[in-house]
Amino acid sequence: MPEKRHFKFEKVQIENFLKKEFEKTFKGTGRISIRKRQKFMSRINKKVGKQFGKDVLCLVDFTRQGFVTLVSPTHQESTQKGKLYFSFVHPQVAYTGHCIDRFSERTGARDNCVFLLDEFLEEAMLTFGLHDGYLVCRSGVFAYIVEQDRLIIKTFINSELLSDDQIREFYGWDVVANFSPDCITKEMDNSDFRVQDEPSPQFLPTGDR
Repeated sequence: MPEKRHFKFEKVQIENFLKKEFEKTFKGTGRISIRKRQKFMSRINKKVGKQFGKDVLCLVDFTRQGFVTLVSPTHQESTQKGKLYFSFVHPQVAYTGHCIDRFSERTGARDNCVFLLDEFLEEAMLTFGLHDGYLVCRSGVFAYIVEQDRLIIKTFINSELLSDDQIREFYGWDVVANFSPDCITKEMDNSDFRVQDEPSPQFLPTGDR
């Protein structure tokens, strides 16, 4: 119950903050150009992330009457592992605070981190069961444990940090086949993965056998 009250209180705080920022930026302005809208949305997401935390979902859209927002702090739970932040999309998924910090650090994301994690996880869930304790997406690897019927995501390792051996281990054909066909190609340019034919067997001349 106290957590629910805190959630509602924080939501109202963020909505009031957004309203003030909007009025301060566009005081009495008639038509707002697309460039100004994009600039405002980019700036406001960073400010919300800095002031209220990287786990806040904050979406902004403009209407003729002004603007509309979808604001939602994540539901949280304190455990022996520290604070868990629940997914916006998957009710049985929670991220550790360590995971959010590492994801932010390794991807450069400073706002809407849980929203972005959910987006990456959507693809990674297709590889569940292929590597015990790990889920793989095009951008990197999630380490997880299953506890009390919940999938707890412990950390995120982006693909640039993986060694060659780890890349071969995690990105075998069984994993890549789960990704959309547009990321797999025989051409090297503009591709996430390159399909290479097996090299032809090299036979030694008869006299050298």
